[in-house]
Amino acid sequence: MEEAEVFARLNQLQEDLSDRFALEDEIVKLPRDLKVKQELLDKINLEYIEEHTRSEAAKDDLKSLHIQYDDAVLARENSEKQMELISTQREFEALEKEIKDAAAKEQSLLKQLHVKEKQVNEYSERLTEKEQLMSLQKQEVDSEASKIEALLDEKRKELDALEKKCLSYIGGDIDEDLYNKFCNIVKNKKGKGIVPIHGLVCQGCHIVLPNQFVNEVREAKEIEFCPYCSRILFYEEAEGAEEKFRKHVEDVDIEEGGLSDFVDSSEFDDLL
Repeated sequence: MEEAEVFARLNQLQEDLSDRFALEDEIVKLPRDLKVKQELLDKINLEYIEEHTRSEAAKDDLKSLHIQYDDAVLARENSEKQMELISTQREFEALEKEIKDAAAKEQSLLKQLHVKEKQVNEYSERLTEKEQLMSLQKQEVDSEASKIEALLDEKRKELDALEKKCLSYIGGDIDEDLYNKFCNIVKNKKGKGIVPIHGLVCQGCHIVLPNQFVNEVREAKEIEFCPYCSRILFYEEAEGAEEKFRKHVEDVDIEEGGLSDFVDSSEFDDLL
């Protein structure tokens, strides 16, 4: 197979790989919205559990206060009944104090009861709100999950077809090793795995390449990789590019050398 045909196939493979990688990214990103909604639902559930725990504790406190209040009322009433049985002033004064203490405790417990009843009612209202919010959020999560799952099924089928299409390029001059290398290059270089050389400049990384290496690329006897950005290279005529660069090199008295003697071509953007 001629090199021109190989490069044409690589360019087509590059397009298909770019579509494949974009689709893989889409499949990864699709569930993210659902994850956010699920995290919100989990947060609401946790808040509900915590609120429910506090509510149950408040109910237990309320029960305990009711018992204490009933005992205080009973103690006061029993003390009042004993008033009929006293015979001395001293007993009267002692019992009167006992009744006052019992009445004071009764009133204190009654106030605590009212506060605790209000707290229990507030917990109950908040729990009802949380239950409604949980129900709505769960509906939204379930709905989103169904949509995403349907989309994912569709995208996975598209991806399977693309993967098979990409694998079909293996054969002839594109062996499995070259295919795997090219896949990695396209993935890591934002969809650009094969680029031209204009003059002496790689159009992928914009670094000036040695003249001897560029000549080898130009001869197209075998596939060459850029020593700096790893992309596959082919030579493409660009009007005046090489001449202008050579003139600049001569003007600044730069001697060409091996691959270690390179310059960043951003200095020469105005020339090319």
